[in-house]
Amino acid sequence: MKTISSLIIASVLSISAVPAFAACTTEEAIVKAEEVAATVHRLADGDPVKANQLYEQLVALQLRNPTTDDHDPCQAYDRIVEELEKQNSPKE
Repeated sequence: MKTISSLIIASVLSISAVPAFAACTTEEAIVKAEEVAATVHRLADGDPVKANQLYEQLVALQLRNPTTDDHDPCQAYDRIVEELEKQNSPKE
């Protein structure tokens, strides 16, 4: 749970540099950050090693700075969730 709280805080802080003209409100971005944290929690399934791996993936995704393209922070969070899901889906 401590990791999830850290993820939410890190996610919320990462949107603080977003310009005021972004279409995504701060409240919407916070909800999206919570969705990212819930996704990490679900994918980790109580495994602290997996949670740490997911945290490292999340940091790497955020370092790519997806909000500098033609989308707002909410879309960036959606892309992060999508990428985490893709990278951690069961291999067939």
